[in-house]
Amino acid sequence: MNILKSINATFSKFWRWIKETAWVQPLLIVGGIFAIIFSISKFNKWFSTMAVGTSTGYFTSYRLSLENEGADGIETQADKLTKTIHDFSFEDYATYEEAKAELDKANVISDFGEKYFLIIVSNDCSGCEKAQAAFEVLQDSWNNSSFRIEDGGSFRLHSIYSDEISTNDNTFDLEEDQKAFYRYVKKFDDQYDLWTQAAGKLIDSPYKDNMSIAESKYTSIENADAATWETPTIYLVDWTKAAFENDRFGISEVLFGFTSDKSDYDRATLLQQMWNHVPQTADAKDKANPFRTEYQK
Repeated sequence: MNILKSINATFSKFWRWIKETAWVQPLLIVGGIFAIIFSISKFNKWFSTMAVGTSTGYFTSYRLSLENEGADGIETQADKLTKTIHDFSFEDYATYEEAKAELDKANVISDFGEKYFLIIVSNDCSGCEKAQAAFEVLQDSWNNSSFRIEDGGSFRLHSIYSDEISTNDNTFDLEEDQKAFYRYVKKFDDQYDLWTQAAGKLIDSPYKDNMSIAESKYTSIENADAATWETPTIYLVDWTKAAFENDRFGISEVLFGFTSDKSDYDRATLLQQMWNHVPQTADAKDKANPFRTEYQK
């Protein structure tokens, strides 16, 4: 009780001093106002983070943020990865060693992985739930007897949310510019012409012809229309030597969601085949893999 009385007495003296010292009160008021102002941004970021991934929480842990996405400059996590795809996927390197040296110089592999899935998702995307289930099955059984990974690589996944809210959205005048994903897509279209180059490369992949994928799917990438970007869209980015030797270096494969008549196991198998899209040895043949030229129905 004596301790409580002592604390109470000390607080009372401090409060009396504040009331009797006129110059302290304005400072406290101004300090309180600034505390509120600075806390608003933090709360916005917190609510933005909470809003992302409510229906697809699995992908949230792999999210590359669009926070502070701007009209110019490489500012966000999503920007940084996407810029590496642009910088190295379309270069004509003489040897793999030359390409690898350039990747290492830019810390591409150390920052994002030698090989990885990149998925575009949104919170109101029913197909994203199917994708989530497929990725979970694949990840849980990675490189076991059912889901053999030929290159022995580690599972790696990155996600970008097309409906992510950034705290700087309202600083842009045009309504379409107030969406972070729109600004992201527009940036890599206007400044880097990424989507046209990516579509041209992806449409030449064996998967497009093997599975009779509509050409309009690839045209939608080329058109860089953020408002109609299909979710989920899954890309494979591959910086391995096998990909280089098979002309599939960098961004190399794309899946436009999954058909509804397949099981989670079947969808996970398709992702596994996507990862194993290039043979690891010259005589490797997998006629069941639609991502390879050897595919037979």
